[in-house]
Amino acid sequence: MTLFSVTSCIQDEAPNAECDIVSVDTTQTWFRNNKDILTGELKVNNNEVIFKVKKGVDFNAIEINHDSIISSFFLTPGARIEIYNGNDTEKKGIKIDNNGIHLWYTVYAEDGVWSKDYDVMFIKMPVLDIDHVFSFENFETDKFTNWYEINKDGLRSDIWSNGNAGYKMVAGNKPASEYPTATYDKGFSGDCVKLTTCSTGTLGSMTKMPIAAGSIFIGEFDDKNAMKDKEKATHFGLQIIPEGCRPVALKGYYRYTPGETFTDKNKQPVEGMRDECSIYAVLFEIDPNNFIPLNGSNITSSDRIVLMADLKNGGEPEDWTEFNIPFEPMNGKEFDYEKLANNEYVITIVASSSKNGAFFEGAVGSTLLIDELKIEWEKE
Repeated sequence: MTLFSVTSCIQDEAPNAECDIVSVDTTQTWFRNNKDILTGELKVNNNEVIFKVKKGVDFNAIEINHDSIISSFFLTPGARIEIYNGNDTEKKGIKIDNNGIHLWYTVYAEDGVWSKDYDVMFIKMPVLDIDHVFSFENFETDKFTNWYEINKDGLRSDIWSNGNAGYKMVAGNKPASEYPTATYDKGFSGDCVKLTTCSTGTLGSMTKMPIAAGSIFIGEFDDKNAMKDKEKATHFGLQIIPEGCRPVALKGYYRYTPGETFTDKNKQPVEGMRDECSIYAVLFEIDPNNFIPLNGSNITSSDRIVLMADLKNGGEPEDWTEFNIPFEPMNGKEFDYEKLANNEYVITIVASSSKNGAFFEGAVGSTLLIDELKIEWEKE
């Protein structure tokens, strides 16, 4: 009898090459002591961490230092973080400019090869100018496109989000122009936003997410949880309402062409169904000390909604068509200027190429173009 023994050698796993700030522990001492000056959601992206400071706060009066912040970061496994100590003098120390406070850090990967600099910012809440028009002329494109606004003081406001970061997981080598939310140079005036409902391929079908509707909205998109729960990955709303102003109408221009075949979340055709676009704005209540946004599951149904302007039965206009939608009271609520002064109101604008896209129902190829959006305000 011969006994065969099988052995295997398991090679040690290579050191991690990632060097990211993943999230922030806001239970740390500095954040507990300063919770009254911060508002909204913090934002962590590729090389920035952004905290929003309430209106009226004097940045020079904020007591902040590197040591009080550095211990609050959660990093990718094996990474370490240090105060920036490179050759760029603009990244050293604590800088205060028109946008707020900047602190720079460097995250080093476990492998000792890769590193990344992070700008940790405490910025002013961007407040809309009363006559501001969303023309979608300001954008940046890498793998996909993101939009931002410039106010009358020349300051940048990154108030727009979209679901492109989630679509990147299935996009392969597609150019930015073929993502669900893209810029388009044939707008009503200059550039516009082009929203297209796209197939998510085999992976999307396997996860019961067969389509990705083109969408753009004021708020934040949590791409880390997009595949787990796309509805709750959309965080709608920002505290950007002009002081002493009540929204009375949402205006703009649009064109819409629905795709040929409407399908359900199982990618099965639904006979007799025609895709529709959606364009709406919502003003809702918030606890300024515990910012909980609305998401895809409750943005049109929450009992926190105070006012809503909704383009109903938008149809299929081939040419640029103007809309002017009044804000209507919801849930028996009335707009309260005192709540506005206390930062208790949030507003968002939402547009999508498929009205039920959040539930993965719609038609591949549906295309919505939007341009020159504007909220009409009434001064107190």
